[in-house]
Amino acid sequence: MSDEYFNHDGEGSGFFGLILLLVFMLGGFVVARMHEPGQNIGADAAKARLAKREKIEVAASAKIAGYSVVSKEKGFVSLPRDQALIKVAKLGEEKIRNELVERSIAKDGKYEPPKPVDFSSVDLADPALIAKGKTLFMTKTCFTCHQTDPAIPAPAGLAMKAPSFMGEFWGIEREVHIGFQGPVEKIVVNEEYFIESVANPMAKVVKGALAPMILAPGLVTNEDILALLAYVKSLSK
Repeated sequence: MSDEYFNHDGEGSGFFGLILLLVFMLGGFVVARMHEPGQNIGADAAKARLAKREKIEVAASAKIAGYSVVSKEKGFVSLPRDQALIKVAKLGEEKIRNELVERSIAKDGKYEPPKPVDFSSVDLADPALIAKGKTLFMTKTCFTCHQTDPAIPAPAGLAMKAPSFMGEFWGIEREVHIGFQGPVEKIVVNEEYFIESVANPMAKVVKGALAPMILAPGLVTNEDILALLAYVKSLSK
């Protein structure tokens, strides 16, 4: 091969390298220009999220503090948390239950007081009955107060200190008030106790709960109670 060949090859390599250098410079410039607006957009979105979160926290703090307007038309305002808990506790008094009875009669035209529920001939381990109880537990909004899954909190229950249905609780002793804020006694969580708690929630109130369970008349039938009993019992580990 001649020196002329090598000279031409060197010129071609240099020219090709120059083109590559220009391409890399142009690519870097484009990437820098594209990256800069992206950073701005991301920063703006983060600021917007932070501002929205702060707004929600301020509103939540105002509601907890109380006296924020709930309804301008009706003149309703929220109560401070402590006063609200006291108010809810008072709803457990017998006169409130009587008022619920009257409202139930006005709505449905009838009211039947709770009747004894016989579970002796019922298979509480029946999967179909347990499934029905689970559905009722959700549709009757029991889950809002009684937590059944450690990963899914029950906000109302946490606030009111309602008993949860997790871990081992069936057949375990529990301290309860006989009547709302009455004397404290120990009972065993069993079928009789559960049925009484649903049919007549004022009879025994768990110690530490801020209010008794207020169950509107006609909310559940004897068949519903048995299904709920089967489901709740199945939750005990």
